Amino acid sequence: MTPKQPNILLIMADQMTPFMLDACGGIGAKTENMTKLAARSANFTNTYTPSPICVPARSCFMTGLYTSTTGCYDNGDPYHSFIPTFAHYLTNAGYETVLSGKMHFIGADQLHGFQRRLNTDVYPSGFIWSYPMPPENDPSFKAFDFTPQYLAENIGPGWSKELQYDEETHFKAMEYLRNTPDKPWMLTVSFTNPHPPYKVPKKYWEMYKDAHIPLPEYPDDMDETYSDYDHAIRRWHGLHLRGDEIRDPKNLIAMRRGFAALAHYVDDKIGDLLEVLEDNGLREDTIVIVTSDHGEMLGEKGMIQKRSLYEWSTRIPLFVDIPDVAPLQIDTPVSLLDVPVTLIDIAGQKPVQSLEGRSLLPAIHGAALEAIPVISEYHGEGIMRPSFMVRLGDWKYHYCHGSDPQLFNLSDDPNEWNNRVGDADCHEIEVTLNKVITGGYFDLEKIENEVWERLPLKQVVNDAMKANETAWDYAIDQNAVAQHVRT
Repeated sequence: MTPKQPNILLIMADQMTPFMLDACGGIGAKTENMTKLAARSANFTNTYTPSPICVPARSCFMTGLYTSTTGCYDNGDPYHSFIPTFAHYLTNAGYETVLSGKMHFIGADQLHGFQRRLNTDVYPSGFIWSYPMPPENDPSFKAFDFTPQYLAENIGPGWSKELQYDEETHFKAMEYLRNTPDKPWMLTVSFTNPHPPYKVPKKYWEMYKDAHIPLPEYPDDMDETYSDYDHAIRRWHGLHLRGDEIRDPKNLIAMRRGFAALAHYVDDKIGDLLEVLEDNGLREDTIVIVTSDHGEMLGEKGMIQKRSLYEWSTRIPLFVDIPDVAPLQIDTPVSLLDVPVTLIDIAGQKPVQSLEGRSLLPAIHGAALEAIPVISEYHGEGIMRPSFMVRLGDWKYHYCHGSDPQLFNLSDDPNEWNNRVGDADCHEIEVTLNKVITGGYFDLEKIENEVWERLPLKQVVNDAMKANETAWDYAIDQNAVAQHVRT
């Protein structure tokens, strides 16, 4: 008899930097359930997002391909429905593939291989979140006013649409786990917290309202340390006008307490999901994976949000718990891009195209993991030109097309203050990492052209859909006749 394939429960949180999670050695959020999970998992301690923004990162997570391969560059970009995702491969391997929560698909395909969704997405499905660069002659321009979400006056106990969404996501996922099918299943549960706003259920705010959490330290010449890329992203976030407010200690401690409280909230949701697995006799037949799409700066270097190439924005947690496989810690840098390839490998499927991630399954079983360049890229709103980060060993290289690069040694300089570009003793590694980007694998000219060329095309579609009052948002089939007690 062929052994039954393992079930898979994959849990994703949004914008959850590991530097604030005690499960990852950080200081801030008490994450008891993730800590217990890490102790029985393959714990990948240097995991990077392939793109430090929601939609592109999630396109990589689904496909195992770089955003520059799929053409998904910003939060208003789709990717082709003919690109197979891990959900397609697992479906073909006999799995029921189900999504509860956010995946931020853009365009008409709101499934991308999942058999069904248990709820709609938290964000719009259209092309409306694509923007050109701010006009140079208008210093007051801002696409969103990001700063207020990070000010103490707007952080604290309360409720939000995001919390409402996560409660629904969690309830639907719990009910699914209580009524799983008689076949292998793969459930992806994706919470939108601890993404701001930092409105926190009172229970959790009470735990953190007076918490001591370390704050970033700023050098006197911090503004001179910013790269061209940093200046562009700070302007996109409105920090060229309100950066001093973000550096204010009262706002720094408030935003970090808010994040910690919401991360604790998500951790409790993870605990509930694991408990229902146990209660229903599923725990030892189910692989559990916990990760995030990207990080959050939380005032590091006087910056907020994501889009940055620095560690707090690009690093994410990754725990993979396979029953009866010994736990281990893996410090070799890896990518979220590797997760879909690993899932396809677990399901025994062979990709029909070359994928750009690699399976981590051998490493989870104890094999040595080769150190290779790990890449994160961002080319969209706020910068609109090819921009990359490369991590290899202790070295990290930032590339922004047409601007001076940055090179950091994370062993000596974990906070990325000392740019080593041009140092004679770093010449070899600088050339090596530069060639990863400029050596021909990535078509930089194509990327730069595409991010601009598609803007007017998407605007035509946006205008027509607005006039027609049409939308692609996923609609749940709610048949009241089949719900609750009807006989």
